[in-house]
Amino acid sequence: MEDQTTSDNSLYIGIDAGMFKTSVCTSEGKKFTERSTVVFSNENSNSQEQKVISGKDALDLADGNIIELFKGELGTEEDIDACRKFLRSILEKHDIDASRDTFAILGTPSDANKEYKRKFLELANEVFSGAMLVDELFCASYKNNLPDKSIIVDIGYSRTDICIIDSEVPRENDCLRLSCAGKDIDSEIVKLISERWEDSKVTEELASGWKEEHGHLGSGSDNCVVDVPLESGNVQESIMEELQLACEFVVTDIVSGIIKLISDIEPELREKLRNNIHILGGTSDLEGLDSFIENELRVLGGGKVISDIDPVYGISEGALEIAKNMPPEFWTQLNAENKTKEMIV
Repeated sequence: MEDQTTSDNSLYIGIDAGMFKTSVCTSEGKKFTERSTVVFSNENSNSQEQKVISGKDALDLADGNIIELFKGELGTEEDIDACRKFLRSILEKHDIDASRDTFAILGTPSDANKEYKRKFLELANEVFSGAMLVDELFCASYKNNLPDKSIIVDIGYSRTDICIIDSEVPRENDCLRLSCAGKDIDSEIVKLISERWEDSKVTEELASGWKEEHGHLGSGSDNCVVDVPLESGNVQESIMEELQLACEFVVTDIVSGIIKLISDIEPELREKLRNNIHILGGTSDLEGLDSFIENELRVLGGGKVISDIDPVYGISEGALEIAKNMPPEFWTQLNAENKTKEMIV
């Protein structure tokens, strides 16, 4: 009988399951990203069948009981079921047939606790024919073939990870996790707008959209004119100053983390590290971010910031490359063992 696990019919998938967005890349060339949210609704009150609404579609439901996913814990069966149904829903939405031999590498935070990883791996193995969890920053560095003794800075939604990269999976003492990240920029934008207009109705969701479109450090390239919702009605105004202040407020703390990590390293390695800083993550495409960080690094003698990692798909692309480059016998063995072997790197 032909081994279907290693046949050309196999599909390989790389997934970055983030708290804000989940990004997916497949060996058939599909790439998509969805908000990490899901809603369950009963379309027919006489039916026990729940409709699963995922991603931005879930956010658009005014009366939806929105579940936000991948927060680093899967405490209840309801949490696990929500993640499982979310993954299946986004695959179906993008016409990916997971009923065939489908093998996935999922990028996970280096400091995620063991219980979370175990439960996440279990639910992933229910969705795919085989799955493995790999440190998300290793996935990003693998895809981009970063040189030894680089620093990678992943500015996400709820956290920023700063890590020294060499040829191995990052170790705990190589990494620094900060609580300041994209959501804090959103919160600061809302605060600054409210100080300017006391009757502001700006939400963090709206502020996040403005940040993605107009966010900048230093002088902006345009006037950032937006419709600001107020209790008294909308006004069309430039919020360039508010966006700049909010971005600088948070990024300054991130730079402090970079400086701390470099300062704690042996002096002979510091020059190489400060001149090989690679940024990624949903907040890494802020206009002027690289030059702002470089300017702040003058206290260490300068530095070089390189924006060579896709801010949205950097981790999922790397995870896909790992999945495709695994020896065929790896997936065959994983399938034969009924997925009982713990596959976490």
